[in-house]
Amino acid sequence: MTNGIAFKDGAWVETGRTGWALGDRGGLLGDGLFETMHAIKGKVARFDRHMTRLGRSATELGLPGPREADGIAEIIGELVARNALKDAIVRLTLTAGPGPRGLDRPDEMVPSLTVTAAPRAKPPASVSLALSEIRRSPASLAARHKTLSYIDNVQARRQARGQGADMALLTDTRGHLSGCDSANLFWLRGGEVYTPATACGVLAGTVRAEILDSMPVEVGAYPVEMLGEAEAVFVTNAAFGAVPVTTLDGRPLGTGELPARIQALFS
Repeated sequence: MTNGIAFKDGAWVETGRTGWALGDRGGLLGDGLFETMHAIKGKVARFDRHMTRLGRSATELGLPGPREADGIAEIIGELVARNALKDAIVRLTLTAGPGPRGLDRPDEMVPSLTVTAAPRAKPPASVSLALSEIRRSPASLAARHKTLSYIDNVQARRQARGQGADMALLTDTRGHLSGCDSANLFWLRGGEVYTPATACGVLAGTVRAEILDSMPVEVGAYPVEMLGEAEAVFVTNAAFGAVPVTTLDGRPLGTGELPARIQALFS
């Protein structure tokens, strides 16, 4: 957003002045994490799930993540108020901070934390998918965690848009369904809800977690062809909740509507 206010490393600054230091490992090496959250009147939906995921990823990647004492919820509430936003998308970006040239982190990291907010766009009524040639490796940290190394997703989206689709569908290196460039994947078949397992290079999304905690879901490794047998296909993320999929590579998928049990979660 332009001419807005952001929170960076303990201070309120104009958004045009939130750039990283030239030696910041987040910008140079993608050494960092981020969370994208939906805030309504300053309160983040599924906030605890976001913070739990961020903390778990920070621990695995050796980053000092935000603590409860840091008051992230309060910072977001004030951030949204300062920007006069009632319905906002908030991004929290955590980097390893500055360091010497090369891969080795400094002995004492000084991490950088930035929180920004922007107006939330109206969710799409539906999305179309294009199958990407890019594969996700189940062993990749960038597949399992929301890291700043997002080039696979950027390129997959570029390719999908070039084919006239809204979003890319990715498989793992074994050809199993994984997910979309910025969303988790679900489908309804035979009255049962299905989603790929995290072992298929899936980022464990917060909306995905809410669905898994709310109803029975079949989780596993599935071929792309299974989507052609689905009664409904839909994608989920923190920004838009759940949205039905209408086509894959131009071919119709299911009814193009959300299953009633999923609608009930987001109504």
